[in-house]
Amino acid sequence: MRASGEDRQPVVLVVEPQALPGMWLEDVLTGAGCAVSGPYGTCEDAAGSLDGRPPDFAVVSVDLNRGPGFPLVCALRRRGIPFTLIAGNAQVPKAFADVPLFERLFDARDMISAVTAGCAVRGCARACPMLHRIAAGEELALDQCPPACRA
Repeated sequence: MRASGEDRQPVVLVVEPQALPGMWLEDVLTGAGCAVSGPYGTCEDAAGSLDGRPPDFAVVSVDLNRGPGFPLVCALRRRGIPFTLIAGNAQVPKAFADVPLFERLFDARDMISAVTAGCAVRGCARACPMLHRIAAGEELALDQCPPACRA
């Protein structure tokens, strides 16, 4: 698997709060030829990694330590970094209806297929119409995310 036609390993950000699933994802992805950033257990830690070498794709668990993963995936979407969600039993806002969604038990081949497909379409940046509210520190419920985030 190549990243953006370059001769390097694609970097996949893994955000999973549980140690064993995080290590399993790391093994699966490195076995498929990816470099892995993480696994991270919180939005804050994962978001901090974005300022270095940006990932080509991200795998984000919806339920993280110290809160949900949605602020992180909004940041990924604004930067044009494709991602998939691991939801388990958690509710996923309609703004993410276009994102590949995995339950807690999934086949490694399905995840590799999602990463491969996502790395091929990197760079589709989406402007977040709620940025002014986020920058002002205003409260923002995830169900307020407008349909523009899906475009």
